[in-house]
Amino acid sequence: MFVFAMKLSTLVILLAGAAVAAAVGRTPRIAGGQEANRGQFPWLVSLRLTNTETTWHLCGGVLINSQWVLIAAHCLDHEKPEWLAVVSGEHRTDVHEGSEQLRTVDYFIQHPDYIYYQKPYVNDVGLVHVSSPFIQDAYTQATPLGNFDSLPEYCTEAGWGRPSDSTGESSVLKYVDVPILPSYYCENAYSSPKDPDSLCAGFLQGGAGFCTGDNGGGLRCWDGVNGRYVVSGLLSWRTGCAEPNKPGVYMNVAHYLDWISWVIA
Repeated sequence: MFVFAMKLSTLVILLAGAAVAAAVGRTPRIAGGQEANRGQFPWLVSLRLTNTETTWHLCGGVLINSQWVLIAAHCLDHEKPEWLAVVSGEHRTDVHEGSEQLRTVDYFIQHPDYIYYQKPYVNDVGLVHVSSPFIQDAYTQATPLGNFDSLPEYCTEAGWGRPSDSTGESSVLKYVDVPILPSYYCENAYSSPKDPDSLCAGFLQGGAGFCTGDNGGGLRCWDGVNGRYVVSGLLSWRTGCAEPNKPGVYMNVAHYLDWISWVIA
């Protein structure tokens, strides 16, 4: 652990393939994503680099209680706690709207089995502890985490990342619904071995999905058993910005619940 002070039958296969074919051919609600409403994703936070006078967006993150943020471990590579801050309640990064809360970072922890030199990343999970609790309100709320592997057909990703490879980061929070794919789509796309601790999602035709600056944010899915939204994935890796046949790789949060609970206890 790194602390800074500081994983059928032929009929079933055919049916699954048909379902995926239908999903990947479907058009997202708004190609490239659409603007979120203020407070639509109150658990989504912005990890910032700071020089004490101003801050710059680095990655997304997931507020899981008043002082802990779940994030992709690679967002913390080469960083120090004193260089970082976390902002909740954010909608537009270029306008102060009165709902934002900023906290400095005490320390962060990367998963002990995180492998940064392999792409896609392995065990790309980290936790950030902020200096004082966030006040939970309509714009800042902790989210429950998914504890199941069976996901719905579509889940939702959101962030302030780049609209395309050739542009800067978006100043407004955007989101898009993306289809959940069998893992072999990501394995084939990136010539990578099967990772039982990851999820694969995105439009194979491209045009919508996460990009630079969205990493670390959560994949929100509907939990039909408990009748609520949960965060089931962490945005980890993709080549380019929503390119064709380059779906996104996400860490499967359900596989890290024991480690998360142990760290934050």
